[in-house]
Amino acid sequence: MTGLPAFSVPALVVSLLVESVAAGAACGLGLLLRAGPKGRSVLSGARIGALALAIPGWMGAVMLSGPWRDGGAGPVVMQAVCLVPLVLLPLLRALDRLPPGLTRTAAGLGAGRLVRLRGLWLPLLGPSALAAAVLAVAGAVLVGVFDG
Repeated sequence: MTGLPAFSVPALVVSLLVESVAAGAACGLGLLLRAGPKGRSVLSGARIGALALAIPGWMGAVMLSGPWRDGGAGPVVMQAVCLVPLVLLPLLRALDRLPPGLTRTAAGLGAGRLVRLRGLWLPLLGPSALAAAVLAVAGAVLVGVFDG
């Protein structure tokens, strides 16, 4: 067997890296879309889509595992992509619940970028980012357990 074994530290790292990059890109896009005129409806639709794809994505990640897996990095990446909707759920919920104009109001009151990051974004998105990280690790470990 060449490549990554089923349940190994490199497979876990690749899976977490793919999940975190995809979740970060989706959240960045969500923040950009949120600033538009139809931002709330776009985020709500994305949240519903992620909720609809979370369980089938997890099942797809489990179906890609097993003894027939070729051991390369491809199945690990595909399993991580299947787990992304599950990881996005807490982040999209937190972004959807933010009041509109929050950053603009904080900037208007004189808060700089570092103060907005420390005073607004970390308290508002920190718990959901932690929940997303826990879901990413749990999903990657669970898929690794199914592989073994």
